[in-house]
Amino acid sequence: MVMTIQEFATIAAAIKAAYPAANIMPDKQSKDVWYTMLADLEYRVCLNALKKHISTNRFPPTIAELRRGCADILAGPDVDWSEAWGRVLLAVRRDGMYNEPAALERMGPEAAKIVKRLGFKNICMSENIEVERANFRMAWETEQRRRKEDLAIPGKVMQEIQTTYRLQRENLIGTGGDHEEKQDVEHV
Repeated sequence: MVMTIQEFATIAAAIKAAYPAANIMPDKQSKDVWYTMLADLEYRVCLNALKKHISTNRFPPTIAELRRGCADILAGPDVDWSEAWGRVLLAVRRDGMYNEPAALERMGPEAAKIVKRLGFKNICMSENIEVERANFRMAWETEQRRRKEDLAIPGKVMQEIQTTYRLQRENLIGTGGDHEEKQDVEHV
C-alpha cells in the first residue's frame, strides 16, 4: 500500500513541528522529492520510523534515515548469528550429513540459505568447526545487512537498477567480448 499525499502531509508536518529550526522541505520541489522517495512506504510504518527518529535524534531525518528506519521495522528483530549457528549445529547433530533436506528445514530459511552457500556437507565433515563458524558469521552478517539495504531502497528504484544491470549484461554478453576492445581503442 502506498502513502497518500494527505498521509505524507502529516509526516512532513510532524518533521517540521519536531525540528522547527531546520529548513526541511521549504518549497514545493523539495516536498515533491520527499514524497516521491517515500510514497511507496506504508504510512504507519513511516510514521513509526519517524517517531523513533524524533525520540532518539536531535537533528531532522534525511530521506535515507527514514527509509532505513522503515526497513528496520519491516525486517523485524535481528536474529543473532550465534542463535542461527546454534540451530545449524543442532540440525547437523539430529539429522546428520545424509539427511540434508530435513536438516535445512530444521535450521530455518535464512540459516539454510547461508549453509547451502557454504556447503552443508563441508560443515558436517569439517575438522575445524571454528573456521566454519567464522565463515557462517561473516556470511550471516553480510546477508542481514544486504536484506535491510534492499528493504530501504524503493521498489521502483530497485527495479530500475535490476533492469539497467540486466541490459548492461545483455549488451556485454551480446558483443562477444568486443565491447572491452572498443573501449580500449577509444581511450587511446
